[in-house]
Amino acid sequence: MGLDQFEFLLEKAIRESGAPGAAVAVGDANEILYHDARGFRRLFPTEQPVEIDTLYDMASLTKVVATTTAVMLLRDEGVWDLDQPVSEIIPLERFKHITIRHLLTHTSGLPSYYTWYHEISGPNAYLQRIAETDEISEPGQQRTYSDLGFILLGRAVEYATRDNLAAFCRKRIFEPLGMLNTTFNPPEAWQERAAATEQCAWRGEIIQGQVHDENAYAIGGISGHAGLFSTAEDVARFCQGLYKGELVSRSTLEEMACPGQVATYPWQGLGWKVDPWRNGAEGYLATRSAIGHTGWTGTALWLDTQTGFYTILLSNTAHPSRTNRDSRRLRQVFFNGVSDIRFPDRANVHTGLDRISWNNYSSVLNKRVALLTHYAAVDFLGRNAMTALMEHPEVQLKLLFSPEHGLFGQAEAGEKVNTQAADIPVISLYGQRRKPSLDELKDIDLFLVDMQDVGARYYTYMATMKDCLEACAEAETPVMVLDRPNPLGGEVIEGNLPEQTGSLVCAARIPVRHGMTMGELAQFFKATEPWGDRLQLSVSSMDGWQPTFYYHDCQLPWAPPSPNMPTPEAALIYIGTCLFEGVNMNEGRGTDHPFQWIGAPWLDAVAVLSEMNPVFQTGCTLEVISYTPASLPGRSTNPRYLDEVCGGISIIPRNRKVVRAWALTLDLLQAVRKVHPDKLQFSRMFDTLTGGPAVRTQLEAGKSAQEIINNDAAELARFDMARPRLYKSENEHAI
Repeated sequence: MGLDQFEFLLEKAIRESGAPGAAVAVGDANEILYHDARGFRRLFPTEQPVEIDTLYDMASLTKVVATTTAVMLLRDEGVWDLDQPVSEIIPLERFKHITIRHLLTHTSGLPSYYTWYHEISGPNAYLQRIAETDEISEPGQQRTYSDLGFILLGRAVEYATRDNLAAFCRKRIFEPLGMLNTTFNPPEAWQERAAATEQCAWRGEIIQGQVHDENAYAIGGISGHAGLFSTAEDVARFCQGLYKGELVSRSTLEEMACPGQVATYPWQGLGWKVDPWRNGAEGYLATRSAIGHTGWTGTALWLDTQTGFYTILLSNTAHPSRTNRDSRRLRQVFFNGVSDIRFPDRANVHTGLDRISWNNYSSVLNKRVALLTHYAAVDFLGRNAMTALMEHPEVQLKLLFSPEHGLFGQAEAGEKVNTQAADIPVISLYGQRRKPSLDELKDIDLFLVDMQDVGARYYTYMATMKDCLEACAEAETPVMVLDRPNPLGGEVIEGNLPEQTGSLVCAARIPVRHGMTMGELAQFFKATEPWGDRLQLSVSSMDGWQPTFYYHDCQLPWAPPSPNMPTPEAALIYIGTCLFEGVNMNEGRGTDHPFQWIGAPWLDAVAVLSEMNPVFQTGCTLEVISYTPASLPGRSTNPRYLDEVCGGISIIPRNRKVVRAWALTLDLLQAVRKVHPDKLQFSRMFDTLTGGPAVRTQLEAGKSAQEIINNDAAELARFDMARPRLYKSENEHAI
């Protein structure tokens, strides 16, 4: 990681956000890799430059660096239990239904903030005022980010330890880690090197070296929600110590970082925000295991709890006035840029389902909803779309529609799926009919589509979605597609453009590997189908996905979208080897390696491999094997050549970004024809898969794989230029 890249990012972040200046630290468990400061810590009445040791008002970083750490230290030492009522620590009846966990997760039901500093002062007055405050929701029911909750939590630490929060944190957190420039209420000698905040109307001066938060100031400068001052180097020491287990145990750190602790807001951990979003206001690290927090004054940090990598950004964006603040831009430019440098080939992708969850399902509330989905459409916690929507008390899920393989993926390929009885009607769109009826849609306000596709034209989910879009256009029912990654990325396209369309395995004139997400496919259908101008379509797009990313780069759980698609690698090879369903060979069904093993009892695999062009094997290893297809209920009950020993070839992807399965398969088929001219037979299914006879007739005429590919190249290039693109390529994120 070049230091000049970090310098560029820091200067760009300050410039584009309008911040006076900033101090940063980037590092890991063992060292600070980059530590710098640029700009000014004060602009008026004279300019004062930022120094490496500039002291920043941490604002709400106090909540995690001081208060949360203190709470978890006490929990680990057995002083209290997180589910213990606060009334057992602070003897006030008002707090008997609020637990320590509620306060940590902002689910106490307490309001966010009140301007009490105009009326009261001192910690006891604030405690009494909180005790007199009505809850805005029942504890544990919903997340409301609450300064009042952390004021109360800080007081609970003081009651439990019989010490004030500042003294406890100094003795148990700051001094053990060598954080010698971290304190509440900085002494007068430190205040000159502090970064100034805004011109405070209440106090009548520019604040420098005193806590900006008015309530924290009125309490006395020591509070659980704000008041801490520190430097970038000291916060780096904190991150290192927290990761290395010098404050809390490893299991406690993982517990704090665990998502899903608040059902209505899965991104709340214990004290910390978890699972960052690329386009979030907090900035970003491309790792599911990151914890982070921000402070109102312009401070923020992210720490990866699995690797120890951290990024710290301290600024005073509120100086000289909050009207100039753009902390979001500051954090996104610096944090996202650092993440791209540190994690260039991966992202924390959040699906369209995650996005509507982030917004508390506001886009679907008060609407009668139908959902086309299957069990593989999961959120980042592994919950499928049906479950996530049904668990929300205000979502009116009226109808469920299922594609091939059924709602729970238990039906084999081609097996007819029956309508299932349930509390919510489940209607199969595979078998007797392919789209919803006008009668079923007449009382539906919004039709949701959420299915994990594999990026191949043959895969029937695209066709089912297309039929539903047509039905919704006829019924004037709005559609929202909850988008998901194309497991094969969005940059590479392969295959032919079909002559004949309309079947479930060839529903549109697009390449076999089309490079589009389901949302982009829906946009394609809207633009190209005769009913498209009547379709009311929206897409809940993903956060963090780029067309350069394959599924493994997304850090999402893989749920097989069909019984014979166990891995993203199988989907990659399926682009080509699905064609073996159209010849008299076994395509790996009846094994644990569908579409990656091909064979037949008559196949001389050694001879076939010797006829192949190594150029088309780039990124793969091909090995000679022998296997016997078996009956696998739920996956392949009666595979071709059941219980017969097959000579076979195993295709093992080594570098998924250079594998071209279509070219590999054409070359493989041509090699099989050369070795076994009297054995290989094409069925009608082959032409159905390829959308006409062109590919087959070229193979039968002895055309090489390269010749067939060259014949399609110009059409594919035109398609690539015209297809919808919802997402930017990696080079468009370049700094």
